[in-house]
Amino acid sequence: MEKGDAQDRAFREKVYRQAFAALERSLQSRPELSIEDVRQRRDSVKAVIVEIENEFQPAVAPAPTPTSGPAPTPSPGFAEPGPEADFVPRVERRDRLSAAEEPAEDIGPLPPEDETEGRRRPFAMLFVFATLIAAVGIGAWWTLQSGILQPAEERGAGLPAPPLAEEEDFDPGNGAPRPAASAIQVGGDWITIFSPDDPTTIQTQGGASAEVMDEEEDFLRITGASGAAVSFDVGQGVLERLAGQRVIFNITASAQEGQETQISVSCDFGALGGCGRSRYLVSPSPTEYLLETELSAGEPGAGGTISIVPDVEGEGRTLDIFSVRVATAN
Repeated sequence: MEKGDAQDRAFREKVYRQAFAALERSLQSRPELSIEDVRQRRDSVKAVIVEIENEFQPAVAPAPTPTSGPAPTPSPGFAEPGPEADFVPRVERRDRLSAAEEPAEDIGPLPPEDETEGRRRPFAMLFVFATLIAAVGIGAWWTLQSGILQPAEERGAGLPAPPLAEEEDFDPGNGAPRPAASAIQVGGDWITIFSPDDPTTIQTQGGASAEVMDEEEDFLRITGASGAAVSFDVGQGVLERLAGQRVIFNITASAQEGQETQISVSCDFGALGGCGRSRYLVSPSPTEYLLETELSAGEPGAGGTISIVPDVEGEGRTLDIFSVRVATAN
């Protein structure tokens, strides 16, 4: 009591709890005590606590003479302790700690739960609003970038075309092909050079074979040994329309399911020149492979050809051709 304000009831109650906690620790460390001894020691501490507390309570007024009126309200305070006084202080968890572990200071009573919730609510609402605003912003950005709001005829305008292959002198020892990533725009309508509906424009060379397959989508399946090519005729009238212009050939093809194949593409347009040799690594899914070249001006005098080697590595792989088209480039 001398370490604090003994007149402060809260301080006295803290001292009582600590004393009672010390008693409990002492009793737990002495299991040889009987139940009666434990009870007597607890009762002794309770009696001392009640005796001390009564010293700080105001004197109790003398009992009034009984009357017919309502019974008087007993004055607050501790009753005179009796042999079985039942004063058991509530021992908090922190009061069970040893002196070395006891907290340095009392942080005071916690705020009511509704007050704490009230302080948290503005931050929670701010977080929800920030999340919603971010989601709306991302959705708007995606909508603008995807062009979904544009008319259907304008959605493809200005988009980069599939990559072209680099022209190269064909040499099987050069390694894998390296397609270029040129962005091109088609300046006119596509002219069909080959479709599976008309296989009469096909010519096989060097043991290569070609067969039209009738499945969900018709295509031409070609196979051949290393260097064996299949040629597609390019009519004289098509070359006359394209003479003196830069053109783009579009080959839609795929490899056999589960594997890739390297192909070689070359052209012979007579007086209008050719397109060199280009190689592509063809995947199992149908993809457009573009080839851009410049045709000389003048009269072609005859038709030309575009030739495809389906497997430059000679591994017996097959190549499926869905279409071959050409158009002028801007």
